[in-house]
Amino acid sequence: MTKSLKGSNNISLGSVLIANLAAYYALIQGDAIVGLNFIALLNNWQQILPAGFTLILVGIVNAQLSANAKARIIFTRWNDPLPGCRAFTELIKTDTRISPSKLKKAVGTFPTSPSKQNALWYSLYKSIESEPAVEQVHKSFLFARDYACLSLFMIVIFGILGWFQIISTKAYLIYLGVLIGQVFFVCRAARIHGNRFVTTVLARKSVGAEGGTNE
Repeated sequence: MTKSLKGSNNISLGSVLIANLAAYYALIQGDAIVGLNFIALLNNWQQILPAGFTLILVGIVNAQLSANAKARIIFTRWNDPLPGCRAFTELIKTDTRISPSKLKKAVGTFPTSPSKQNALWYSLYKSIESEPAVEQVHKSFLFARDYACLSLFMIVIFGILGWFQIISTKAYLIYLGVLIGQVFFVCRAARIHGNRFVTTVLARKSVGAEGGTNE
């Protein structure tokens, strides 16, 4: 299921990489674009090759990172970074869709250790992973998580290359600020989606599939 969800996000992630590459190329070819100098644009296409090849490598490297490694980046925690590790001590209190009393009747006493919390949460997730509400929020989390990791790599790639290829220092600093802003907002979105993924599973299990907690 996870592999199929990740696979369905590949086109979107590829679009993100292409959009960032196009924005970078537009910046380093600003004068040619403003002057509609298409000949110059065609003649200077080689300038984008280093960034293009590096982005391909980044996509490969990103695919090799474990879920734990990506969670460390997103949630800025080294130990027990997965959101399921805080399912019953923290996140259960943040979502009004969840009925803790009903959930406790179904699973017993809530664990407090991070590893046991994640193990229990994961077992609950596996029992309803094919439900549309759960599948959708899981897909959103995987996309935001991978996008956030890619955006961090892109700061390094475009930040270094831009220093040499962007003529205007002011334009470079503004662009660097945009890259940093991209990381901030996408990481924030990934954290929100990750926590929502955890609480959606708890909500569905606490009131049952007929409880109307899809939203």
